[in-house]
Amino acid sequence: MLCGGGAIVKAVGKIIDKGRKIAGYLLEASEQDIEFAAGKFTVSGTDRGMTFGEIAGAAYFPPDGFPLDILEPGLEETAFYDPVNFTFPGGCHVAEVEIDPETGELDLVAYTAVDDVGVVLNPMIVEGQIHGGLVQGAGQALGENCVYDPVSGQLLTGSFMDYRMPRADDLPQIAVSTQSTRCRHNPLGVKGCGEVGTIASPATVMNAVVDALSPYGITHLDMPATPQRVWRAIEQTRQAA
Repeated sequence: MLCGGGAIVKAVGKIIDKGRKIAGYLLEASEQDIEFAAGKFTVSGTDRGMTFGEIAGAAYFPPDGFPLDILEPGLEETAFYDPVNFTFPGGCHVAEVEIDPETGELDLVAYTAVDDVGVVLNPMIVEGQIHGGLVQGAGQALGENCVYDPVSGQLLTGSFMDYRMPRADDLPQIAVSTQSTRCRHNPLGVKGCGEVGTIASPATVMNAVVDALSPYGITHLDMPATPQRVWRAIEQTRQAA
């Protein structure tokens, strides 16, 4: 949306500008007096106007007397957009986990994400992007791990029977919401949302895991926090005590 949306805005702007010229000619008004809103070109201060469809029809099938030397037929435009800067989405994610110290089994029981992704054009898509991203990150934190044979280099986790992807029953109901601070670097005011979940959730989940293990004096645990790894960390602290 940042790059493609910016190009679309510029191209549509060109089409609207051309539509104003066509409407001005057909409505016998100055181009500067033509306003465009809600899909309609109108003469400022009057009820005289034409819909976008009518303007498009006139553009492709010009009426007699249309100044083709000034306005070429059609409403086709192209535009190039190069972002002048990066966007910087941000947010706050909170996870709650429960751990069985006797087995190392871990349950992610609650997850809440609030992110500022700029102007939200389609809430459903944004929520889906964030939801999917944080599930991917949670999978990285809790189970996904590539294992290779140290002698042959053969990948030992080459199928989903061995590589622990997150499944629906591994996850709680995830609460996702957004805040909107308009980005100043693009015409739509949008920020990226595709990687918001994947960046935040591994750290969020692992911090929750370490916090749950803090009574045992554990301050760090490498990903993924598999039951075996969690149990081993607990046992090591017990033996050291």
